[in-house]
Amino acid sequence: MRSVKVMRLNPGEYRSHRFPPMVKPVVQGSDDASQDLNHQAEDPQFNPQEHQAALQKRLEEGFQQGLQHGHEEGLRQGVEQGRQQGFNLGQQDGFQQGYAKGESQGREKYESVIAPLHTLQAQIQQWQDEREHAQREQVCSLVQKVAQQVIRAELTLMPQQILALVDETLDSMPGNSDKVVIHLNPQDLERINNLNPTLHPSWKLVADKEMPIGGVQLVTDQAEADASSDARLEACMETLREHLLESTTGPQTATDVKPEETAAEAHVEAVSE
Repeated sequence: MRSVKVMRLNPGEYRSHRFPPMVKPVVQGSDDASQDLNHQAEDPQFNPQEHQAALQKRLEEGFQQGLQHGHEEGLRQGVEQGRQQGFNLGQQDGFQQGYAKGESQGREKYESVIAPLHTLQAQIQQWQDEREHAQREQVCSLVQKVAQQVIRAELTLMPQQILALVDETLDSMPGNSDKVVIHLNPQDLERINNLNPTLHPSWKLVADKEMPIGGVQLVTDQAEADASSDARLEACMETLREHLLESTTGPQTATDVKPEETAAEAHVEAVSE
């Protein structure tokens, strides 16, 4: 028979009492361990405090096991997540570095390939500029020759135009023109005399073999002037060359001036009506 120990307390004293848990703690383990605990509870030598301590120990062991399991699972998931993030970051960084390196290598390759083309292009451009310059020189020479032929033919048919050049030149000369000596080519002087024109009293026509056809040299007491058609034509040709021989990037190129128009303008300038 189980003995019961009765503790008597003095008045005013009390003893703490631990109530048993209403729900049995869940302890991880096998069914054999649970049955073992039940058998121990039916044992006459069963000690509730020892039983409770054992339950508490198993509860703590289960807690530690769960904590360890959670730690391992969290570590595993963290490692997996870190590995994935590291892979993504490494892939992105590697792509950027590879793109930059490929771009740099491609640019170097392009420059090494395009450099000879730039040199060839510069040589071709220089050749074109020289060729165009030579063509413009030829155009200027052709225009001058054509204009000279036209002017000389005009003066041969109409020698009075020489007198018009003399009159126009005298108006632009300084000082008075009371005495003017006009040097002409002998052929031009002969044609003018054949016309028997009315000359100014102060004019004196003199034949000069050194003067070309169409050439006129005026001499006054104050100045001398070249009134020949060739001098005026040369002034027109200088203006023409400035337009034709300037850079192709300028506002006007060789195609902007037509030779036939230039010859006509030179003719009009040299031979005044």
